[in-house]
Amino acid sequence: MNGRGRNAGRNIFAVRAARGALLLGLVFGFLSSACETRQSLTRKRIDRVEKGLLRAVYFKGQTPEKMRLQERMRFYRVPGISLAVFDKHGVEWGKSYGIKDVRTLEPVTADTLFQGGALSQSVAAATVLRLVDSGHIGLDENVNNQLREWKIPLTAFTAEKGVTLRGLMTHTAGFPAQVFAGYPENQPVPTLLQVLEGAKPASNRPIVLDFEPGAKMRATDADFVVLQKVIEDSTGKPFAAQIKEAVLEPLGMKHTTFEITLPGALRTQAASGHVRGGQAVDCGWNAYPELAAKGIWTTPSDLALFVGEILGTAMSGSGKILTPASARAMLTPQVGDQGLGFLVDGAGADMRFHLQGRTRGFASSLVVYPDRGLGAILMTNSDNGFLLIDEILRAISEVYLWPDFKPEEKPLYRLDPAICAEYVGRYEVTSDYALDVGHEDYYLIIRPTGQAPTKFYVETQSIFFSVDPFIRIQFKRNDAGRVDGLVLWQQDFEQTARKTN
Repeated sequence: MNGRGRNAGRNIFAVRAARGALLLGLVFGFLSSACETRQSLTRKRIDRVEKGLLRAVYFKGQTPEKMRLQERMRFYRVPGISLAVFDKHGVEWGKSYGIKDVRTLEPVTADTLFQGGALSQSVAAATVLRLVDSGHIGLDENVNNQLREWKIPLTAFTAEKGVTLRGLMTHTAGFPAQVFAGYPENQPVPTLLQVLEGAKPASNRPIVLDFEPGAKMRATDADFVVLQKVIEDSTGKPFAAQIKEAVLEPLGMKHTTFEITLPGALRTQAASGHVRGGQAVDCGWNAYPELAAKGIWTTPSDLALFVGEILGTAMSGSGKILTPASARAMLTPQVGDQGLGFLVDGAGADMRFHLQGRTRGFASSLVVYPDRGLGAILMTNSDNGFLLIDEILRAISEVYLWPDFKPEEKPLYRLDPAICAEYVGRYEVTSDYALDVGHEDYYLIIRPTGQAPTKFYVETQSIFFSVDPFIRIQFKRNDAGRVDGLVLWQQDFEQTARKTN
């Protein structure tokens, strides 16, 4: 494991100049002992996080078990991770662990690039808000006024309302949910126009409205695919070039790009993605022409620059890329928990903004508590990354006293053995993959094809859960009351299976 630490001294949130002056005075007044004390505290916090990972649940009456980061990386088959942790409105420490690719064993460093998936959407939102601030386009203007070679098809849904930038960024524009799975670099990659039209080699359906704009919220990457086209048509520049000019260069984000094909200098720094079994993704990663939705390559330290700029502008009233009003709009719920580029939960000191990103072989998470000056950015090169990230967030939460990300206490129940006997049998997911369910004592044993068996404990009469990793299943009954299938949930992954015996 590569455990190279780096303390980042930059004040990421820049709340006010007075605070900077006070900190400067403290540095000069207590140069030796204070710095050593701070460094010692940071080292202890790092050690507690690395040795304090926590599972999602623990049994009532027991103490949650603390686990080591390196052990959990091996358990989840996550080759590499890089993270930055915030305290007192700054990046207190950052560290990288593991390897970039299981085939080369090259270590992850602070400069290793990861695909950030939907973390792209916050940077894309800032780019379009800069165009709004300059008067280039209106936030509530019909975007068809800006679109050129492709326009949102006119239907009954647009009879009274058109699609706006605000609607796209809050996922209320009216587009259906679609999966944009990416394209291996050794295969043809569609243009943005082909993605919008659903034309080969694009693998998605045409992007058309599914309900009236503003009628409801439905999270979909299609919104940001359309937003990407709006940016290109309104500026006359490729999206990657516009975002570099508007955001990346002003903020000094030298290890971030939205290029579909990584430039040579950055390509050598990129991690490869890895699937759930631990194998590297073919060609290293998939390419995503849906750049505004999920095309970012970046590092935690570069994202910290961006987060700090947005929050600093919102709080101090000045910034390099946005007006204070636009920065505050990004961090203010517009519809439900949806801000302009971030999700926003809680209130007062417990308010947090956050995002998660996933592409094939990568998983990343960003969480910030602006009032508390706390937060973290974590990036992994594995489809299992969220399982590890959640355990790290619980460790960070305990060390830094976050209000969220706590393990859940679960009581142990017993069911009548006759009820459990109804659940025993084989449940077919596909023709070559099944879940064999058995019953022992007060728990069920589930044996997936080709995998180790896992214990599932009683939550309700029909719902069971496992501890390591945390998975929930619910058994389903038909109209006659007979068990005929189950549904399995693991984070945002859902799997159904029908009972075959």
